[in-house]
Amino acid sequence: MAETRLCAQCGASNGVNVKFCSSCGHKQIETFNSQTAHNWKLLKQTALFYCIYILICALSSFVDYFKTIGWFLIIEIIIAGTAVIFFAYNWANCKKLLRWPSFSFPKLAAYGAFAMTSALLIHYIANWVNVIVFSRDYYYYSIFADSPGSAYLIIFFTAITPALFEELGFRGYLLQSLLNIADTGQAVFISAFLFAIIHLSFISLFWLIPFALFLGYTRVKENTIWYGVFFHFCFNLTACLFELL
Repeated sequence: MAETRLCAQCGASNGVNVKFCSSCGHKQIETFNSQTAHNWKLLKQTALFYCIYILICALSSFVDYFKTIGWFLIIEIIIAGTAVIFFAYNWANCKKLLRWPSFSFPKLAAYGAFAMTSALLIHYIANWVNVIVFSRDYYYYSIFADSPGSAYLIIFFTAITPALFEELGFRGYLLQSLLNIADTGQAVFISAFLFAIIHLSFISLFWLIPFALFLGYTRVKENTIWYGVFFHFCFNLTACLFELL
């Protein structure tokens, strides 16, 4: 059902972007401007959120000074804090996403199995592309290789924290804000494209965009972030296990 606003003059219902009342002809400019101002505020918020994310990702990817375990931990805290702060700031709009309506263990298992199968396929394709294009393999594990408990570190930083905080930030806060501005398809696609870009890997766009599109549509379909969190975790965990084993 389309959203409506009441005319201040006669009380008749009108669309949110209607400038004149369909019943009495009274100007609805205040309502129109109010909706426009609200949308503009959401756009500025999402732009700030994204700028923080991409700046942090760029620093950690391209500046050697930040490629240490200590800085890696600080960066993860900043990224996680950003997701939590923006989600909490829009609590009234986002809190419903923390519920888990109609929880289904078979459905959860299906999401997990699909995630692991997808990770298996992408692992071999990505390795082949890296060898063909860059003539080398790339291992995320290398940054943790000389650290005590390195296996636990890679699982925590590569599987657990991204699954929780990227879903909270991108399929929670960001997608929910975009759904208030654009239609569902546009919002899901924009959020997926922005999510893929923050990884700053052109060669990985072939799987990051479909990955994020699937997570976005899952979030919209299920009306919760938790299936997406579980899918994201299983996908990243499978990738971690390939490198560890």
